[in-house]
Amino acid sequence: MKIRHKIVFTFVGLVSFVLLFTFSFVYYLSSHSREKDFYDLVLEKTNLTAWKYFEKDEMSDIVYGKVMTRYVKSLPDAEEIVLNTNNEKAVTDSLKKILPDNLIQDLLARRTIKFHLQDKQGVGIYYPDNQGLFIVIVTATDRFGIAQQKKLLEELLLIFFGSVVFVFLIGQIYARNVLHPISSILMNVKRIRATNLSLRLKEVEGTDELAELTRTFNQMLERLENSFVLQKNFIRNASHELKNPLTAILGETEVTLNKQRTPEEYIVSLHKVMEEAERLDQLTSNLLSLAQTDFDLSYLKKDEIRIDELIWDIKELFDKTKYKGRIDIHFSELPETSDLITIMGIVSLLKIAIMNVIDNACKFSSPHKVDVTLKTSLNNIQLRIEDKGIGIPETEMNNLFQPFYRASNAFAYRGSGIGLSLVQKIVSIHNGEINVLSKIGKGTVVEINFYQNLD
Repeated sequence: MKIRHKIVFTFVGLVSFVLLFTFSFVYYLSSHSREKDFYDLVLEKTNLTAWKYFEKDEMSDIVYGKVMTRYVKSLPDAEEIVLNTNNEKAVTDSLKKILPDNLIQDLLARRTIKFHLQDKQGVGIYYPDNQGLFIVIVTATDRFGIAQQKKLLEELLLIFFGSVVFVFLIGQIYARNVLHPISSILMNVKRIRATNLSLRLKEVEGTDELAELTRTFNQMLERLENSFVLQKNFIRNASHELKNPLTAILGETEVTLNKQRTPEEYIVSLHKVMEEAERLDQLTSNLLSLAQTDFDLSYLKKDEIRIDELIWDIKELFDKTKYKGRIDIHFSELPETSDLITIMGIVSLLKIAIMNVIDNACKFSSPHKVDVTLKTSLNNIQLRIEDKGIGIPETEMNNLFQPFYRASNAFAYRGSGIGLSLVQKIVSIHNGEINVLSKIGKGTVVEINFYQNLD
């Protein structure tokens, strides 16, 4: 069911419920008021009946004449019952034909009663007189009142169904007008494809939900467009970076196979092929890691990671490479409890991130030492990696975390430009942030902060 129809039916349902409740209440009040007024008329008729039979000898002819005039005019179709209570059993037997036992008891206890007898309303009174003790009962049908009540019911039903139809038609018009901007949005959205993500919805002025929806959708389109651009650039750059070592390997192999070579020449050629293969392997690993960080990693199991132990493991790995002895670790300010240097994370990814930063520091600061410092506070673990290398131009600092970006003074060194963008994503996954401070010719400081929630 379309939203427009849901709105109309909901609107009609609510209005119908309110009208039905209101009309029912009006009908009930009218019926109750009619019944009460007619009971008053029947009670008056009952008293007049008693005066007619028992007060003639005590009234003047003029007063009695007025009583009889009122008696004749008041409910001429009423039925009257007058009983002498001298014989209580006979009275009770007569009353049982029209009244339940509880009302008979009330009447004999000299209380005025009101009752229904089929479509009639009745009143009974206990009337003492010098001639004896009597019970006077009068019943009558409120034909005019019932007819008026029936007419009122018909009018209310007519108004109700007429109102429902009217509200339905008005609701259709109202829902169409209200949802027109959404229909326009849907039409424009259907025009947007991967090839024209630059298109934007016409923004609605104001601060209502539709205006907010339009702005949010445009922001989403902008993010999608940026993602597509980044993806295209990533594929183009990745293809270029992968092609370079493959071209070098193929070229070296082709040159080597052109003619017979000496063993020494084959060894040199194989070394070149191995260097390019290692470069290709490193590049492929970085690309896979970068792609992995773009997926939802929430389903992966996270383990407790002690940052100090992870740093020692990484140092041992670097000590087996050409960077042996280049890394100095400073852990003098570690806390007494291990909880303050432990985070939940994916150890393989975190190791890749830290190794990338240390590898860059070693590569761009040869032969100087690289200082790795670990500090902690109540809810923060700070890893500081400082080198005394070539530094990064200040004008290029904002581009450091873009995939495949390399500083203008770094082209003399082997690399792909994936490292820092990969590091930033991994650190972000682990509830952290990375900051880089650098000066040309002075070196670079990379600060990685992991924030803990200890509540």
